[in-house]
Amino acid sequence: MKRKTLLGLDIFKKTHELEKMITAFLLNIIQAGIFYGQAMKIYLEEGASSSFLELVHKVSTLEAENDAYRRKIENNLYQYMILPDMRSDILKLLEMCDKVINKYESNLLVVSVEKPKVFTSLKEGLIKMIHWDLECVGSLVSGVRTFFSGKSIKEFTLQTYTTEHFVDEEALKLKEMVFNEKIELARQIQLKEFVYHIEKISDIAEDAADILNIMAVKHAL
Repeated sequence: MKRKTLLGLDIFKKTHELEKMITAFLLNIIQAGIFYGQAMKIYLEEGASSSFLELVHKVSTLEAENDAYRRKIENNLYQYMILPDMRSDILKLLEMCDKVINKYESNLLVVSVEKPKVFTSLKEGLIKMIHWDLECVGSLVSGVRTFFSGKSIKEFTLQTYTTEHFVDEEALKLKEMVFNEKIELARQIQLKEFVYHIEKISDIAEDAADILNIMAVKHAL
């Protein structure tokens, strides 16, 4: 059964501005993820170098842009009188998606300040986790874009959940490695927190996918 586009209001024909803003908002999340992944890889290879700090700045810039986009999208949703229930769901979804880019930024800022010393055997697993995080977020963004086009999102939310599970499994292995390593307790705790904050990105994506699934059911014909 075909779902109504935004509760029967073909708003994207009424305002290309709103469509462009939502698209730009979502693409910023993808771009920030690319910069985040590059920055983390650089940090693991060479520490908090100038290249790393440049990428941190780029992620922060995209995060600020998305905050502005989210406010403008909210204003447009009220301006075009989207039905309250649908408007609330859209804003809730975008706010959760925005938490992804916020987490990219906060993780990088923590690394730039704390500069955790990551032992070599941990690095491969961290890179794997970061890759799966980005895959998880990519599936979520594809699902959100597909929802607004009025098509089925099932494939994308399933991919999000599956990849989040991979991240959880890898995170558990890495935490065990940290506490099996013969290093001081303070460093173990710092590295455990490092793993946790990387893991958290896929958790946020999973929460957003939950909201998306509920929206798809609520607003189906």
